[in-house]
Amino acid sequence: MKNKKTIYKKNENFLKYEELSWKKISELDKDKTVFFLPISPMEEHGPHLPVGTDLLIISDAVKEAIKTLNSKKPEFTCILMPAVPLGFCKFNTDFPGSISISSKIIRDIIFSIGSSLGEHGFKYFVVCTYHMALGHLRGIYSAINKLESKYNMKTVEPWGPYFYNNMVQEREPKLGFDTSKEVHACFRETSVMKYQYPYLVDESYRNLQSIYRDLNSPRLIGKKFKDIGLSEGYIGSPARADADYGRWFFSETVNMLASATLDLISGKKKGELPGNIQKTMKAMFWQ
Repeated sequence: MKNKKTIYKKNENFLKYEELSWKKISELDKDKTVFFLPISPMEEHGPHLPVGTDLLIISDAVKEAIKTLNSKKPEFTCILMPAVPLGFCKFNTDFPGSISISSKIIRDIIFSIGSSLGEHGFKYFVVCTYHMALGHLRGIYSAINKLESKYNMKTVEPWGPYFYNNMVQEREPKLGFDTSKEVHACFRETSVMKYQYPYLVDESYRNLQSIYRDLNSPRLIGKKFKDIGLSEGYIGSPARADADYGRWFFSETVNMLASATLDLISGKKKGELPGNIQKTMKAMFWQ
């Protein structure tokens, strides 16, 4: 005889939040349920990639990471929340397609979603973003701190610590050029999109010249892309893009998300942003 408490059937890969009734959500084990929230803005990604590049990549990576978690931690239930197509990207709003919202709004959105879970006793919340603008991250980390303080909710944003601690440069295959200069709509993102969504990559990428800028330079802070000569809206060398590298990088993203979540539910210390990045974020005005 079937257990009457089992009123839903797990999807082979993951459960979708929007497909669950309040009754099904209420019967989830509060100590063994993890919620995943993909969030990244719609923003220009050069003349060759769609404005939803960041959200597409992180949403797909979360789905694959959940498959790994279902295998390694079958006693836990993973819930995929609807992706939020919002973020702070004021620096490239001089291009059509970029939609920027303030850091405060990002903070309030994430805190509101997390607190709605925390109020009902849920313990684990993973904020998944592929957008590394410090204004965007400031909103995310401010919300995380509030959730941990008010609800004792175990919350993590995995990609920031990985990205800003330069872990990708340490782990990636030898490529013969400096990938630390690849910043936006660049070799990496174009490679991942060639692997995941080749039909969305405009062939013009093959003819784009390499363009580099240090966005952390004091003379560039606060300026928009076109003000610093980025007339095509990319920083890096998209013409080098390679689908095989894209496969590796996507797999690396999936493994990083899964690993960070496993550390979270195991009570291990989570990754942190470097001290200089934390200091810069704290010194920023709310935008």
